[in-house]
Amino acid sequence: MSTSPTTPDFGVEQHDPALPAPAVVLVNTPEMKSPGHGYHLPLVGRKRPHSFEAVLPEKGLRVFADRAEDVLAQLIDGYATLESQHAEAIAAGNVEEAAQRELATFDARSKHATTVRKDLQKKINAQAHKDGIWSSLDAEEQQLLTAAADGEVPTGVLFLAPAEDDLGNLFEEELGEWSAIVPLALNRGEYVDGDVREPESGMETEMPDGRRVVAVVERPANLVRLDPLDPYSYLKSLERAGILTLTERDYVAEDALYEQVMAAAVNGDDD
Repeated sequence: MSTSPTTPDFGVEQHDPALPAPAVVLVNTPEMKSPGHGYHLPLVGRKRPHSFEAVLPEKGLRVFADRAEDVLAQLIDGYATLESQHAEAIAAGNVEEAAQRELATFDARSKHATTVRKDLQKKINAQAHKDGIWSSLDAEEQQLLTAAADGEVPTGVLFLAPAEDDLGNLFEEELGEWSAIVPLALNRGEYVDGDVREPESGMETEMPDGRRVVAVVERPANLVRLDPLDPYSYLKSLERAGILTLTERDYVAEDALYEQVMAAAVNGDDD
């Protein structure tokens, strides 16, 4: 398969499709709606698309990348250098340095997540005021939401709960719960040192029989969790938080129909 004369040279056409390809970063425009209609889709080795296509509204960019790290590099200043240093330490077999470099990449993601969560909380609070929901919150909930927007690490509403240690000794531990309908934005990286416990959702759901229960779900509606633990987890959590849009594409090399469809997309065919 060859690209048409009108297909842009993205610099990945000759790259081995079996290997991760360099990212392609384009200025995003309103006309970019879908491959073959609003833009040409870069094809690595003229055979496959990148694994990720991310639109970063605040940056005005559309990023095609095989690694989550390459998308984050467009969001976090200096992140590409940190990831490169980490890869070099791994390649050199320096275990201790690799661990330090990995921690540095985590710290960069977590620092970015803190900025995102504060900005996000400000927007959430402003929308709650606009919708009139703010007045339905009690004074403590309003104070905690305001403090979170100002930069304080969210704890939720604290309470003491009975607990038992490994030796069977009973004690009380301080836990945090968030039951308000107005979402609380969290950066999970701010809780890894254990100084502050990550709050859990206590929002009640009404059952068909009228009972109100706290449903244990992976992503409760009143918590927005940013997860910088690893690059992919952070990228997905940014997508769920509405910070970016993300398309993931799998490549099946032996699928002739897939290659035919992708060829049509890159050449701008509408059939």
